[in-house]
Amino acid sequence: MEKHVQANPIIPWLGGKRRLADKLIPLFPPHECYVEVFCGGAALYFLRPVPAHTEVINDINGDLVNLYRVVQHHTEEFVRQFKWAISSRQIFKWQQAVNSETLTDIQRAARFYYLQQHAFSGKVVGQHFGTATTGPAINLCRIEENLSAAHLRLAGTYVENLPWLECMKRYDRPHSFFYLDPPY
Repeated sequence: MEKHVQANPIIPWLGGKRRLADKLIPLFPPHECYVEVFCGGAALYFLRPVPAHTEVINDINGDLVNLYRVVQHHTEEFVRQFKWAISSRQIFKWQQAVNSETLTDIQRAARFYYLQQHAFSGKVVGQHFGTATTGPAINLCRIEENLSAAHLRLAGTYVENLPWLECMKRYDRPHSFFYLDPPY
């Protein structure tokens, strides 16, 4: 039997269920196919103690889906994007100003990751540089360490960028469990 890799969510997400995972996951019914229709930060997916036979994470946010696909398939090159990166308000603003349409998928994922890690409250829209006085800022030198488990966890997972109803129709089977936590 294959050993399960425990992983943490890779980005903060407004409305994420990280703190409720230990209460929600035990309520899941038995299933063979697990589908997070509005995955966002995918906290429940990453924190499940035992993965389902088939797993799907889906979101309509193309930058988010791109990040998961890049971590799934191109982790080393993604990590290389942060080799000389620093955390600063000015770089945050520069990254916000970049036209993401001019970037490769890996560069786009790195930009999205940087902005999410540095944004106040993990907001996607209307981001402001977050400052905390109670804990350390993200350590960009430890990205590889933090993402290696996520890379292994994402192996074999279907990462979709579909409207919610289309996702549900695609994976609707008697043995499927859909976790739906739509955006507010």
